[in-house]
Amino acid sequence: MTRRDKFAETQLPSIDAFYNTLEDEPCPRKNYDGAREIWAHYDMKMMQNYHDHYFLADVLLLADVFQNFTNSVYEQHHLDFLHFITFPSLA
Repeated sequence: MTRRDKFAETQLPSIDAFYNTLEDEPCPRKNYDGAREIWAHYDMKMMQNYHDHYFLADVLLLADVFQNFTNSVYEQHHLDFLHFITFPSLA
């Protein structure tokens, strides 16, 4: 998403628009096909819908990892790591 007006686009951009600038390589076909499947499955009408879905999936995954880590630390050490300001203070 390089500009705000892209949220209003009514179709998934071409595979070229998903170029990975961090790795300096094109988007793999299987990843793009997955994006197309998500677009179709959820009957998305605009890129705003795709963006929000992607963002929500990312946040939920992070929340799951966070909760799993919290449970793991508590089960092994009986400590709630949220009561510590830094990881070194937890250690």
